[in-house]
Amino acid sequence: MRAAAEAPGLASSVNVGAFNLGNALGAAAGGAAISAGFGYGAVPVAGALIAAAGVAFVVLQVARQRRMQVDANA
Repeated sequence: MRAAAEAPGLASSVNVGAFNLGNALGAAAGGAAISAGFGYGAVPVAGALIAAAGVAFVVLQVARQRRMQVDANA
């Protein structure tokens, strides 16, 4: 909300939309794992892979942001 101080309503609605998109994509990924013949046991594995990809994305973005701050200060 700090990043969108001028439009907190819009920021809140985008947050809810992202949550709903995540729910839909998670259900689709679980359904795809089952449809591919991996069975119900593959659903948590698919979820863990998606979560790991999300963590990796955040780590890369933080490293990129830090690198940009160092370059700006140099």
